[in-house]
Amino acid sequence: MTDARTAIRHLVVCASPAPGGFGHAVVDAYVDTVSQAGQHAIVRDLYGIGFDPVLKADERPDAPHWAPSADVAAELEFARQADILVLVYPIWYGLPPAILKGYVDRVLGANYSFHRFRDEAGQPPLVGKPLLSFSTSGTPMAWLHERSQILALREIFDVYLWRGFGMKQSRHVMLDEVVANMPAAAAAEKLQRVRQAAAETCATLAGERPTMTGFEA
Repeated sequence: MTDARTAIRHLVVCASPAPGGFGHAVVDAYVDTVSQAGQHAIVRDLYGIGFDPVLKADERPDAPHWAPSADVAAELEFARQADILVLVYPIWYGLPPAILKGYVDRVLGANYSFHRFRDEAGQPPLVGKPLLSFSTSGTPMAWLHERSQILALREIFDVYLWRGFGMKQSRHVMLDEVVANMPAAAAAEKLQRVRQAAAETCATLAGERPTMTGFEA
């Protein structure tokens, strides 16, 4: 059995508000696959923990005597311990939910100035680590393509964060037509895609397969 102290760690940040919703099913499928691979997943359910997404004036990187608040310090420690950052979220009005943007502002961007971001200096808890995202949308992929949603989301979120924080790579799996009355077979197919991506990610982190990047629809 793999020692929990040395296992590869996945930090899974969930920004889906409904505890019994499909977003949490995505998290469960990912975590289960990671466990089967002998690796370890740490889940941070932003809604579940009541994460405050509002950046305070004294949390800005240029604030004198900057120090993280207790909640930010705790989240930063999870990031430091992780080997990969995994984001799970729905697309609302073309963007991730505000709570996830707040996590980026307060945690991922903690004491990291726009100068360092522009220069891709590397955020210490994230530098050199992969970014993997799973997003869900109620609309079909064809509609998203027509409105350039896929390209826009990848450029303003995935690629922007990956490069600005000095991360290793970015891979994004988009799951479309996720609705309340989704047929069981369709849900099962989408969750199988999650498990497949998780298995490939575990193999990559273990050095068993090449790096995979890009936006998958």
